[in-house]
Amino acid sequence: MQGGMTSIINVNLNQGRSSSLRLRPSGTKRQQLEEPRKEYRWRVLKQFCVVAMGSVGHFCIGTILTWPSPGLADMALNNKTLVGTEFTLTDAQMDMAGSLVQLGSLFGAFFAGWLVNVVGRRRSLQINTVPYFLGWIITGLSSCSTVFLLGRFLSGLGVGLANVAVNTYIMETADTKLRGTMSVVPVFCIVFGGQYTLGLGTFLPWHSLSLVCLAPVLLMVFASFVIPESPSFLVLRGQRVAAAQVLKRLRGNFVDVEEEMDDLERRNQSPRDRKSSGYKVLFRRKIMARLGIVILTFLFQQLCGNFILIVQTGRVLEAAGTLFDPATAASIVVSMRIAGTFAVFFLVDRIGRKYCLVVSHSVNACSLIVLGTFVYLNGNSTVEQTFTSLKWIPMFCVATCLFFGDIGLHPLPFTLAVEYFPTSVRSLASSVCMSCGTIFAFVTLQLYSPMQEFLTQAGLYWFYAGSSVVATVFTLALVTETKDKPIG
Repeated sequence: MQGGMTSIINVNLNQGRSSSLRLRPSGTKRQQLEEPRKEYRWRVLKQFCVVAMGSVGHFCIGTILTWPSPGLADMALNNKTLVGTEFTLTDAQMDMAGSLVQLGSLFGAFFAGWLVNVVGRRRSLQINTVPYFLGWIITGLSSCSTVFLLGRFLSGLGVGLANVAVNTYIMETADTKLRGTMSVVPVFCIVFGGQYTLGLGTFLPWHSLSLVCLAPVLLMVFASFVIPESPSFLVLRGQRVAAAQVLKRLRGNFVDVEEEMDDLERRNQSPRDRKSSGYKVLFRRKIMARLGIVILTFLFQQLCGNFILIVQTGRVLEAAGTLFDPATAASIVVSMRIAGTFAVFFLVDRIGRKYCLVVSHSVNACSLIVLGTFVYLNGNSTVEQTFTSLKWIPMFCVATCLFFGDIGLHPLPFTLAVEYFPTSVRSLASSVCMSCGTIFAFVTLQLYSPMQEFLTQAGLYWFYAGSSVVATVFTLALVTETKDKPIG
């Protein structure tokens, strides 16, 4: 079957424009056969399956980021290891269980920028399984705190590598009109990976939980050998026949495969690209301008407080005096995040990336203004019972911020980090953007307590709200819409 398809593709390429993948009318414009609805749905389903298998690495990210919640809680009660020894983590080492993942992610993202560009997207996903596997094995079998923290750092390397490799692969695999929708699939995987870890962590000890988290890694190994290589990468490596085979399978019989390949080559035929190597190509003026815009979207992602609300939900609600117990608050937060991810899944290719970001930052600003005002008035009220009946407001504001955060400001900077750049520099540029995002997240988390002490709790929320207002203006003025546009 595959040999027959190769023969057909070769005939089509040799015949030039008289291809069965294209219908040329009498006029100067090309027209394409109208695709039946059933064929369209089958094409979307095939691409979704490929994207879902490619996104297993983000399910692994969800397990890694969420592990400290159940894992460290169990370790505090039962610090025995699988080899019979015992060790206790200090408060600083517990903090490092999270921060070392961010540090490892920074190195992983920079390494991925080179790796994805040299060995390809699919092979990078296969290599990505190595730090994941080593990280969980070392964490689960660790006999002392040093070995344990080494495992967390290695897991972080996998996180950084997956962020670049998976997002690049998805953007180059999906149809132009489906890119935004498909880019949300990794976000779903992160959320469900977190739920997977939390669910198993309710009854498994920390070391067993670490080893059980190897299951998604094994699934990733299988998926990385099943999915095809990115057709964009194949075209730029001169493998047109292989690229045509992949595109034919993904696009079906009603899409102009050869034209898509020609367009991809044309968008990456800059002489300066051929003369430049490695990260030097990023110093071109046009690329640097795009880098600046995307990096600023990552900066606003952190300055608006969304990541703080995700990580420090319990502390925020407790300080605001909410009526909800931690378990109820956690279930509400998770539900709102899942709902927000479902919403952006249907909105991002309809209203576009730009306006999803605008809506997200606008509502985030309004919610944080209300939250800051409530905290300020409640803290300065002379009548103790004045705000008792309004203690639901903090939970409502946090849930609203997280819902609308997942509609735009949380997932879409990662989408823009890939869509904003041509294929020849995409992995390098996106690795720089995502590495900056990791640095911003690390700094924001570290400064949370000092900023709250300096600005007061209400003042900190108003600061986040003001950042979202600036981000709204910035997005309207400078962010270019990439919906329905070829990315090359």
